[in-house]
Amino acid sequence: MKQSKRYLLNFVSVLVLGFSGISGQSKLPDFKTQFSPEEGYLQAWNFTFHNERYSVFSTFLVSNFGPGSKNNGISILIKEKGNPLYYSTREFSIDDYESNPDTFHQRSGENWMEYKDGLYSFYMKYPEWEIKLSYKPKKGSVPISNGKFPLLDPANFVQADIPFSFSSVTGTIKKGDVIEEVSGTGGMEHLLTNYPVYKFSKKWELVRAETKNGFRIFTGGFIGNSNFPGKFYRRVVVLSPNGEPTIEATVEGAEVLKWEKDSISGYTIPKLEKLTFFEGSCSILVNRTKTIASMSALENISSFLRFFIQLFFAKPYQIHSSAEVSVDCPKTWSGMGKGSHSNYLINE
Repeated sequence: MKQSKRYLLNFVSVLVLGFSGISGQSKLPDFKTQFSPEEGYLQAWNFTFHNERYSVFSTFLVSNFGPGSKNNGISILIKEKGNPLYYSTREFSIDDYESNPDTFHQRSGENWMEYKDGLYSFYMKYPEWEIKLSYKPKKGSVPISNGKFPLLDPANFVQADIPFSFSSVTGTIKKGDVIEEVSGTGGMEHLLTNYPVYKFSKKWELVRAETKNGFRIFTGGFIGNSNFPGKFYRRVVVLSPNGEPTIEATVEGAEVLKWEKDSISGYTIPKLEKLTFFEGSCSILVNRTKTIASMSALENISSFLRFFIQLFFAKPYQIHSSAEVSVDCPKTWSGMGKGSHSNYLINE
């Protein structure tokens, strides 16, 4: 793939999704591979995996950024307990790409993701690591944008889904010559847009948490730039243990109770934040407790690509943290869960 086709691919692989609509149940046509002709087209799938030893954030991507079409690639972030962070990207041309329009399947080189026999699975290969994980989807999905949500112009849209979350995961992780069988929990998140994200937003976030009795709490969205009408668009969704929506709301107000400067990125981001909804009668408190990983999208790329990315993005970073989340909504549902918080930072 020519470098002119690749420079945005390296960055958008760290952007996954935000909240922008009402909830219900995602269906396969919402998040299987689907193409748009615009040059700003991007579709990405993020698989997460956590257990006592590993935190893994992996992305499959296809886009029309730059000349040509179906530029595709993968990225992975692995934090292994007691070892340094590993992050890498791989890019491929249309000759190394395939997808199946009738089911959930996409391949970039020898890397693939698919749905088969009731399991969502993916495989990624890097010089140092090989990851193969299978997810048994837990009932309850969130079509966050309720289809294609219009952006600025009705012809431009973003579509976001969480097909499954906090599901049981099994598979293998190979590091060097050592293969380890692993199990844990994880989920999949999906983003589809035909409009470049940097043109309407400067920060995206997603919080995923689960209570001891099986309620799942999600909040997130994006902070708009000067082109977006309104300061932000953020949502709150709570799923019951049987997967039905208990709370669905648009965030109306946000108050940062404590700020924290990330030592690696230099960004100052909320450590403790209170979000209000339902006309101020309910709130959600998000507390980032510990940083899992902080990395720059400018890593692992050439100086040539770094120059072009910085033309659009001042300091693209992703910061993943452990989080505690408390919901206070007496007339509907209240509770506390633990999980993870992902910040996808474009510009300050």
